[in-house]
Amino acid sequence: MLRLVLVVQGGQLYWPDERRYTQVLDIFDLHRGHWFDLIKALVSTQEHLGFALFSAIPASIQLATGHALSRSGGGVMLLPGILLSQMSVVNIALIYAVARRAGRDRAEALLAAALMASATTMFYYARHLLPYDSAMLLALVALWYGIGTSPRDSFACGMAASAAFLVYNGYWLIAGVVLLLHLVQDGRTARSAVARAVYAAIGCVAVPAVILVIQLATGAPLLISGMRRLAGTVTDGYAPEGFSVPWPYFWHAEHGLLLLWLVSALFVALGSGAWNTARRRTAMKWVVAAVVIYCGLGVTSAMLHWFVVMGRQSRQLVPFFSLATAAAIAELRDRRRWSRVVVAAGVVLLTLQVGWNFRQPLQQRFPQDVIAEIRSKYGDVDLETTIEGPPDPQEHVESRWVLFNAEHLYHPRAPRPPLPPSAVEVVRYRHPLQFLPYQYEGFAPMERQLLRANDIAMRLVDVGAPVNRLP
Repeated sequence: MLRLVLVVQGGQLYWPDERRYTQVLDIFDLHRGHWFDLIKALVSTQEHLGFALFSAIPASIQLATGHALSRSGGGVMLLPGILLSQMSVVNIALIYAVARRAGRDRAEALLAAALMASATTMFYYARHLLPYDSAMLLALVALWYGIGTSPRDSFACGMAASAAFLVYNGYWLIAGVVLLLHLVQDGRTARSAVARAVYAAIGCVAVPAVILVIQLATGAPLLISGMRRLAGTVTDGYAPEGFSVPWPYFWHAEHGLLLLWLVSALFVALGSGAWNTARRRTAMKWVVAAVVIYCGLGVTSAMLHWFVVMGRQSRQLVPFFSLATAAAIAELRDRRRWSRVVVAAGVVLLTLQVGWNFRQPLQQRFPQDVIAEIRSKYGDVDLETTIEGPPDPQEHVESRWVLFNAEHLYHPRAPRPPLPPSAVEVVRYRHPLQFLPYQYEGFAPMERQLLRANDIAMRLVDVGAPVNRLP
């Protein structure tokens, strides 16, 4: 229900990357009734091809619904938002399923799911038409199969991990870690590990092989060329901060929950006492998986300068933090019988922290909706920014009303001069980028500092008479 609230309150198409979904809409609209051309256009998508194929389902439903209601596809943009938002809900259920298949009891599995549901980083993206939750879903499906040891499990693990990577290439680390976890199952011989590796490799190859066959048959550009081009275009952000950026990102999103994750991981790794052997072995896998992903992010960014670490890549750690934290709490539960007061206090503290973390995403307003609301009340208004760098919102409109910062303030360079004293502020709304986790998506440290040092709120100003654009 909270995710539905996010979607209904807007935010779709705020991020430039959401154009990948509208690109799929355009493909369906352009090739309606021509299946060969439609399939060729879909597999010709050069960026995160898997998401184009994945989002073909909500896109087709959206267009069919819009046609039935005699509305354009864009007029029912809430529908794909609602459908895609539930991917993060399924991820919560998958964490429960993973914990159960790993041998944990229902209470520990439920706690792991509750911790996953409590993570703001797993919440606020649900309103946007982006591939991250869909890719995470496939990675967790791969993890669920990866706990098994049968040839079917190995093949399915490889397929799901490969599909997760194709839906969002930035999740290559979690896909790789899940495959490694599958290969190092406890109590197995080297021969069985080799067999699992073979079946998993076949599964990994199967998904892109099918896509390549379709591309060859239709004459579409090949998958590998698009992936190479995309890797060369990801230059936003600041690569040297690869080791450091996950922690301020998580702090601004999670606050006290981050401390709980870190303390629990240290307890799993270093805690003494009579641990439940099976629980600690499983929990150590989750901690090691998180460490490998973190080191992979840091090394490939800060040291090798291959990629840039952003918030969306950092959230690959969250499923493993949730599973490890649940194991730590379950171990403490078994070592001593906590009173109901202690348990209730823990639940209340977690609920208060989650409520505090969730409140700002739930209250957010986005430029598209603010512009529509302002124009409905004030008619034509001029659009401006108080920061140099972002492109001009539109052609200049002669109006006494100027709406500032009603756009995505990408690549800010410097503040513009202040408004004249005669200008009167009429109304203001918090800008989406004042939700600090958003500032870890493609912004360099100096750009984040500039955004935080200046008033970037969306605000309507009465300038008294039409004026020229700010210098």
